[in-house]
Order: sequence, then structure tokens, then C-alpha cells
Amino acid sequence: MTRVLVGLAVLFAPLAIHAKDQGKVQALYDFDHKVHYRQTQLADNKYKLSIREGSYQEFAKQSVFMLRHSAVLCKSDKFNLKFVSGIQAFEKFPTEPRANPGPLVAELTCN
Repeated sequence: MTRVLVGLAVLFAPLAIHAKDQGKVQALYDFDHKVHYRQTQLADNKYKLSIREGSYQEFAKQSVFMLRHSAVLCKSDKFNLKFVSGIQAFEKFPTEPRANPGPLVAELTCN
């Protein structure tokens, strides 16, 4: 009987650990792109990625990081990256100073 219980505990332990990580926000730093970001696993193949607010010059670096990090998380070329906030409309000649768009937030779904 104890062998069966030990066997079941070993079998279901990875599921308990994986379920514990879902919904937990991780504050991370990517040294290659020099980007501070937060990553939350929402489900098995779904993540929320957030990059803290930066300057307009940093946006290109941040958006490239989002694409590369998404490919790493999904371990494939097939994923859906939906930006929730942090993107502004482009105006050729703005009439007033632009406010910072806030943190760049995206939802990642691996296919």
C-alpha cells in the first residue's frame, strides 16, 4: 500500500509544482537586450509579458525582445503575440508633446 502511495506521489508531484507556478509573477532581466520584464504563466501555453515603461528609443529593442522571448517560451516559430497596452498611434506631425505610452504589455499564446 505504501509503495502505491509513494508511486502516486512521485507521479503527481510535477503537476503540483507546475500548477503552483501558474499565476505567479516573475520579475526578470534579460542581459542581452538589457530589458527588465515581468512574466506570468496564465495557463499551459499562455503567458502575460510586461516590460516596464521606457523611452521611445528603447521601444525597438523592447519589441524585438518580445518577439525573441516569445519564440523561446513557445519553443517553436508558431505563436500569437497580442499587445494589450504600450503602443501608440503614429502621427507624422504631432501637434502636442506625446506622453509616454506606459509599460509594454502583451499576451502570448503558444500554438
